[in-house]
Amino acid sequence: MEIVIVTVPNPYGLHARPASLLSKLAMGFISEIIVYKNEDLTRKYNAKNVLSLMDMNAIKGDKLKFEAQGEDEKEAILSIATFAESGFGE
Repeated sequence: MEIVIVTVPNPYGLHARPASLLSKLAMGFISEIIVYKNEDLTRKYNAKNVLSLMDMNAIKGDKLKFEAQGEDEKEAILSIATFAESGFGE
């Protein structure tokens, strides 16, 4: 399992457009990719599902923990980290 923690830099959080772009990125990997928001490890969000990502209601400054597990987990986590640093495509 590979893990990365990123901070949401977007002024309007992870709204529809960045959530959609993130889910499209995640769908390009075979690995299962789960997201946790802040310190709440009781609620999992599916990075490949745009509705799940939007349900997270992530706002600027929230910490998102991405866990990838599968044959391309390293590539998935590196891509997600880079994508997050770029402001999730915004």
